[in-house]
Amino acid sequence: MYLISGMKYTRFANKVQHVSYMLYNDCSIFREEKPLKSERRRGEELEKAILDAAYEIIETSGYEEMTFQRVARQAQTSRTVIYRRYETPVDLLHALVLYRSTRAMGGRMIDLFRDQGSLRADLLEVVGIYQRFFDAVGQKLMSAVMTEFSRNYERFRDWFERALDSNVRMMKIVEANAKRRGEITHDFTEMQMRLPFDLLRIENVIRHERVTAAYLTRLVDEVLLPVFSKKH
Repeated sequence: MYLISGMKYTRFANKVQHVSYMLYNDCSIFREEKPLKSERRRGEELEKAILDAAYEIIETSGYEEMTFQRVARQAQTSRTVIYRRYETPVDLLHALVLYRSTRAMGGRMIDLFRDQGSLRADLLEVVGIYQRFFDAVGQKLMSAVMTEFSRNYERFRDWFERALDSNVRMMKIVEANAKRRGEITHDFTEMQMRLPFDLLRIENVIRHERVTAAYLTRLVDEVLLPVFSKKH
């Protein structure tokens, strides 16, 4: 014969242990432990687990190995859960790029830009912010994006058009700053405004070169500043 004198739940790592204490009539105590099922993750915690798993697979095994089944296994969830959030691998890639870049940079590129006091300094700020984006995303993930882009352009059209619009708006701010200071009187052309981003994509995605601060300075001084400071 015994009386249950108390019970509690104790957390060990990510598991919860159900612990019962039983007091017998001879004053002896019996401690019984029963592991409970792992707590179900939801919301941001679950999304983080999925995206971290997908990124690790791409980095270690390559994009072709990033199947929903493998991501689910590594994230300790189910494929059904992943399909509810991401209809296709393209949708997962898109979410992964946004996740990696916003976590590293703290926000959208255009929101990070600040007036640096001169056209040259503003251009250095633009290319510096854009390179931070590539550094945060990583070459392998960006190569995966370009692979899917070549396979299915239509699914990426809206994404790339929004990115282009954001880039152009940032260069419009550079243009307005330079006009206000009296450094220029002309408008930038659309091709000119795309140039900094196109050149950095070539270095990061096609050449896979390590882009240094020295390279960014040369890019501005030898290419971009002559283009943007003169009316053609």
